Amino acid sequence: MNRFADRDHQVSFLAEQLVEIEQRLIPTGLHVFGRAAELKEKADLLRMVASFERPEHGARALPALVADALGLDPDVLSEEPNNETKELIDGMVADAISRFCEKEAAHAAGWLNSKASVKVEDSLQTFKLLEKISEQLDLNHEIESLMRALRGEYIEPGPGADIVQNPFVLPTGRNTHAVNPYSVPSRTAFDRAQFTADALLRRYLDEHGRYPRAMALVLWGLDNIKTQGEGVAQALWLLGVRPIRDALNRATEVEEIPLDELQRPRIDVVMTVSGIFRDLFTPTMALLDKAVRRVAGLDEPPEMNYVRRNVSESVESGTADFDDAVARVFSNAPGNYGTNVNFMVMQSAWENEAALGDLFVTRKCFAYTRDSKGRTVEGHEAPELMNDALARVEATYQNIDSFEVGITDVDHYFEYLGGISKAVEKRSQSRPSIYLSDSLSPQTKIRSLEETVRLETRTKTLNPKWYEGMLKHGFRGVAEIENHVANTFGWSATADAVDPWIYTEISKTFLLDEEMFNRLHKLNPHSLQSLAKRLLEAHDRGYWNPDEEVLEKLREIIFQLENKVSVA
Repeated sequence: MNRFADRDHQVSFLAEQLVEIEQRLIPTGLHVFGRAAELKEKADLLRMVASFERPEHGARALPALVADALGLDPDVLSEEPNNETKELIDGMVADAISRFCEKEAAHAAGWLNSKASVKVEDSLQTFKLLEKISEQLDLNHEIESLMRALRGEYIEPGPGADIVQNPFVLPTGRNTHAVNPYSVPSRTAFDRAQFTADALLRRYLDEHGRYPRAMALVLWGLDNIKTQGEGVAQALWLLGVRPIRDALNRATEVEEIPLDELQRPRIDVVMTVSGIFRDLFTPTMALLDKAVRRVAGLDEPPEMNYVRRNVSESVESGTADFDDAVARVFSNAPGNYGTNVNFMVMQSAWENEAALGDLFVTRKCFAYTRDSKGRTVEGHEAPELMNDALARVEATYQNIDSFEVGITDVDHYFEYLGGISKAVEKRSQSRPSIYLSDSLSPQTKIRSLEETVRLETRTKTLNPKWYEGMLKHGFRGVAEIENHVANTFGWSATADAVDPWIYTEISKTFLLDEEMFNRLHKLNPHSLQSLAKRLLEAHDRGYWNPDEEVLEKLREIIFQLENKVSVA
């Protein structure tokens, strides 16, 4: 009986993985400047937009409308992806969106009424919203706006965000603007962050049987612009505080959430912010520092207030006074940006992994805080304070807020989240649990770094829909494939989070397949050579141990490419 139960569990788990991969929204090509979205791409975007509640526009999420009309518990929408009822609902929504794209809003609303008994007046508002978005997707003013900019003329402003989160970033070609830093986090961002923070702590609790005594968070400026401060709000929820707004809606103070309401300990949070965040969100950094100081000063049991416990330990041991011990917001020195961890990895300029974590601290150890008299301390170099704070960290975390850019698309993810995780590993003498939250669907999901790397590899790097979409762009497409492989390698270097089978499948797909190899070689031999060298480096550094036959083939390929490229 146990054998069959285990088999059924494995089959169910596999089915969930397959459905998750199938339903993942991915770009199937690079953006072409001045070109509007194609029909299939537009349908996928509209389906994602329609999956979220839009109360500000009086529009319900289509999956929720279908579930209500069928008399189903709305919780069915948050169940595992292979749930038959959820699949049925998702299929109806996809069909309705297809009919909407082919005809019009009224036709799609009528079809949904006939198939799922959704009242026409209920769904029509949502389809009317999609109609406006569809019209804007068909427009593209990028070339026109570029010419206006070159002539020094006025360009209409518009918000900067992900289209799924804020559809009214459309039409493209506008002069994107940020947000009022004093309004961060917005009320919506703070409400949404509660679910994410709870899910994050629940994931750690399920895996370790207790809460983490300290976490390290990565906060980026552009991400918090797009989400109106969701990352900031998550940090506040972990600390167990909420922002207080003044008459002008400015979030300049915080108040503690009572422990009986919080129902868990207050988590100590070490925040590493990007240089852009530092420049754009000075008031927000002050708010975060104020939140940590407020929590550290609460008269609460140490087992329910990890900030107070950790700060007290530092003060009592003589490591630091209160003003130093409470420092939790770190960034670059004023005027500097980045960690340089990505450059060190990409240039293979490191002898041991610990050097990557050390470089991260060297670049990001500047404290942004205030002293007990309220005087601002900006950019105080304090590696010993950062080292002390990181030594207690048991989990690291970053939020993913866009389907367009994932952790293997750009090197900034591994330079920040990977860099701080490696720094923690050395200072705490233990590898932290590394998590990412995926808010690309209405039901935010917490994944481990390893799970996220696997998902992105399967949905992008090894997915024919993705790499064939890239190869349509010729030389640049091959460079994009090589870029994904290099960024995947970055997660090996900084977090040892890449399964060996990933490198094996990459080599089989792009190098050992003769037809594919010839295509890539014709389009871009330089990137193909870099890809092969990166795979060989993964072996040389101990991240991958393929058969000797495969290694010999790789060495032969590199030798041939070097000769051909040098001759060319």
